[in-house]
This record gives sequence, structure tokens and C-alpha cells, in this order.
Amino acid sequence: MTEAEKIEKILRAIRGALLPLTERMVERGNHVFGGLVLRAEDCSVVAAGSNDRVENPIYHGEIDTLRRFFALTERPAPRDCIFVASHAPCPMCASAVAWAGFREVWMLYGYEAVKEGFDMPVDLMMYREIFGAEGPRAENAFYTLRCLRDEAAKYPGRPALSSLLSEIDAAYAAMRVKDFEYPGMQRDGAR
Repeated sequence: MTEAEKIEKILRAIRGALLPLTERMVERGNHVFGGLVLRAEDCSVVAAGSNDRVENPIYHGEIDTLRRFFALTERPAPRDCIFVASHAPCPMCASAVAWAGFREVWMLYGYEAVKEGFDMPVDLMMYREIFGAEGPRAENAFYTLRCLRDEAAKYPGRPALSSLLSEIDAAYAAMRVKDFEYPGMQRDGAR
């Protein structure tokens, strides 16, 4: 499969498996963040998860995805899969994906989009304040992190990619997230 075909399959998986789950979870008071585990060979969905902060504030989308993946009695090895985060992973989730053993990680929305478009500046603040970093390195000892939007932009001759991105953007824009304060989350940086 070519890189453009892979990107299209990942976007179709987001649209077909992740968005419906996320819409249901948002209706229950959770946030829009979610994830997928796909088989690397064909990008078929193995597991999908979505933020479940109502149950537990650390059940971020990636954590819920990992919980669902590892609950499967029969599952492929993480190294044979692709992990997809709908939004740039926070420090906890970026670490959890590394601990879980995934080598290829994709995100739909990058850190600035999460900060500005999804009103979650605390992720970048945590990276800076706790780790002295601006986010995880794209190439690191654990995995390669790539942004679907950035990679899709390299294929302007593939109208399906821009069409899928527009459709996904519209679905996220239509979701209405209820206010929720995470314990310990302080937007002003005060202790």
C-alpha cells in the first residue's frame, strides 16, 4: 500500500469507527479525544476508544483505546499495528503508547490545533512544566509520530484525502463538549 493509500485508509477508519464512538461518548459528557489501533498490513480496525473522563479523569482517549486493545483475548502484537490518536497525545498518553509497544503513531490534529481549536492548552503546558519540552519528538527511541494532516497535504492530487479531512473536521466541529474540570488542571498555571 502506498503512503497516500495508507493515509486514506486511516482517515476512513477515523470516520467509520472512531467518530461514531466519540459522538456517543461526548453526549455522555466526555471530551472529543479518541484513538484507534489498526493492523499495519491493511489498516483494518482492531480497537477503538474514546475519552471517558466521566468515569475516571485519566481515561483519556488513548488510554481508553489501550484498555480496549489489551482487553482483547486475541490481538496482534502492538509492533504489528498502527496507533492513531485523534488529537496530539498529552504527556501521559504519549508515554502510555510508548509503554504499550506501538512503533508507528499517527495523530489527526497537532498540538497547536488542540490548544487553539479544542481549548486544551494544558497539554503543552504540562510538557513544558513537567518535562521542559514542547511535546514528544516525532522520531524517538519508542515510536515515530506523524500528523495525518501534514502528510495528507503532500498529496494535493488526491481529492479523497481533503474530502475526508473536511468531513471529519465538520463532525468534530458539530460535537458539543460539556464543561469539565480535571482534578489538578489549572489553566492559569497556579498551584
